[in-house]
Amino acid sequence: MVAAGLHLLEAGGLPAVTIAAVAAAAGTSNGALYHRFGDRNGLLLAMLDRALGDLEADTVEAFARTSEEPDDDRALEQLGCAAVAIFARRGAVMRAFLAGPAVSPQIEVRRREHSHRLATTVTGWLRDRLGASETQAQAAWRVVFALGASRALFADGDVSPVALSDDEMGAAIGRAVRALVT
Repeated sequence: MVAAGLHLLEAGGLPAVTIAAVAAAAGTSNGALYHRFGDRNGLLLAMLDRALGDLEADTVEAFARTSEEPDDDRALEQLGCAAVAIFARRGAVMRAFLAGPAVSPQIEVRRREHSHRLATTVTGWLRDRLGASETQAQAAWRVVFALGASRALFADGDVSPVALSDDEMGAAIGRAVRALVT
């Protein structure tokens, strides 16, 4: 049911995620969804937890992949490219649950918890690996978060008439983060 809701979210955003649509997509009844989740908000909370949990796992995996890279600048570029890939893959989720308006107070609390865990992962790495101060690491996180929100909300062609490849954008993110933490 959660997977069906996430597929609908990808296709049509939050308005597409209705109890009836999710039940039909999951091959179940409206009553089964109400029994399991209580209401649409409960379904959205389960979707948020799954989707942002996957985003967190992608982030942790990206940091793990760079742990063996001895060159800090190259590691930052790799992380920048990973961030761009995550933004692209998780755009609908980011649009709905991180960059969009709060759907309910419970969802707002939950998305803040997920955002804070992401912040802790990113800022911890910046402090541990690069010796960034807390202020530098927090500023860098906010820039990366803003870029992710921007990528979720706007297609690259809507931002500028000059396209950047994902690799160019990822490398630029790495350089920007380096500038913020040195």
